[in-house]
Amino acid sequence: MTNKVTAFHLLLAAQFALIAASMFVNIKIGLFSMVLILLFTTICLIQLGNDERTNWKPGQNIMTYFFIVWLLFYILEILNPNNVMAAWNINLTPYALTPLFCAFVVPIVIRTKKDIELLLIIWSIFVLIFTLKGYWQKNHGFSSKDLYFLHVVGGARTHIIWSGIRYFSCFSDAANYGVHAAMSTVTFAIASFFVDSRWKRIYFLFIAFCGIYGMGISGTRSAMGVLMGGMLMITVIAKNWKALLGGIFISISIFAFFYYTNIGSGNQYIHKMRSSFHPTEDASYLVRVENRMRMKELMAKKPIGYGVGLSTGNFEPKEQMPYPPDSWLVGVWVETGIVGLILYLGIHGILFAWCSWLLMFKVRNKSLRGLVAAWLCMDAGYFIAAYVNDVMQYPNPLTVYIGFALCFAAPHIDKRISEKEKEKELVATQKN
Repeated sequence: MTNKVTAFHLLLAAQFALIAASMFVNIKIGLFSMVLILLFTTICLIQLGNDERTNWKPGQNIMTYFFIVWLLFYILEILNPNNVMAAWNINLTPYALTPLFCAFVVPIVIRTKKDIELLLIIWSIFVLIFTLKGYWQKNHGFSSKDLYFLHVVGGARTHIIWSGIRYFSCFSDAANYGVHAAMSTVTFAIASFFVDSRWKRIYFLFIAFCGIYGMGISGTRSAMGVLMGGMLMITVIAKNWKALLGGIFISISIFAFFYYTNIGSGNQYIHKMRSSFHPTEDASYLVRVENRMRMKELMAKKPIGYGVGLSTGNFEPKEQMPYPPDSWLVGVWVETGIVGLILYLGIHGILFAWCSWLLMFKVRNKSLRGLVAAWLCMDAGYFIAAYVNDVMQYPNPLTVYIGFALCFAAPHIDKRISEKEKEKELVATQKN
């Protein structure tokens, strides 16, 4: 299985490398992403198919079946009278291919706890790169490519604002960077308590700190949703009263600090984060609420939506939603209608419940459960952010769906750990 594991880890590294490379050259990331996923899927499946020892059963899980259903619905969207094939093609990878690929391949390929730790180490290397780039932007200024985005493309309108400059590192915008930084904070902070090595624990906590720094300089309020959602999720699946009390205490402390105090409001980043706890006082939030009420009237006549990829003004369909969705989940509603939104939310709601049940009752090894729970908690926070911001942007989809898929790999890994422990006990008994 070594080659397959290597191929999958290379896929994750390649996806992040595209973001890092975009610092220097213009890359059509969506196209390259689709090519890489298709390439590595083909390589993995060929290698798995040529190995007689391959156990295909882990890939035949409820997540795979759900996303086959979602893919079929996505294909049916071609029949939408308002469909634009260019938009449909571009969104195929994040909408349908990435989750289906992860659902089937990850549980087959990821077979040990070390494989999961290696995924985290690969991710951590790029978190460091993203943090260094953000630090450089803040302290040494923008590159010519950054300045082109700000002053030619128009990024300055949303990144140089009343509260200061919002830094975006290597990402498409500050919101995407801030949410990704928060995702890494949640994942590595939780994972640090479940690694065996003291040095790994220190390193993972350092990466979590890098994530907090990235959150701060991005000025992205939705990143707070990732943190709060992740903390609340760990209290649900921890099965440990200390973790439960700790999670509740930290969540209440964060809420109380931002909601009931003005401490640190002189700092532009803390002030920006604090505003996310007082949405009714925020003009942009009130505009979003008003827009969604207007959307509701229009969407009543669009049960299957305006068409995939058409919630923004990048294409020229027959009909265009006149109001910006401003979030991923609202975008799903606009693009696929109430039918698509119910299906999408139903799939992900069941996945969260199923994955939590697997970790709580089917995985006995505490270290393994904690490492995988870190990914699932990140997913929980991510989908809270997805309600308030368009965060299903590259490279987030691959990271998110690896998190779900690891939950289906975990019971099989746990079984192998138990078998090895029994073998060791048997050998020790025979020696005695």
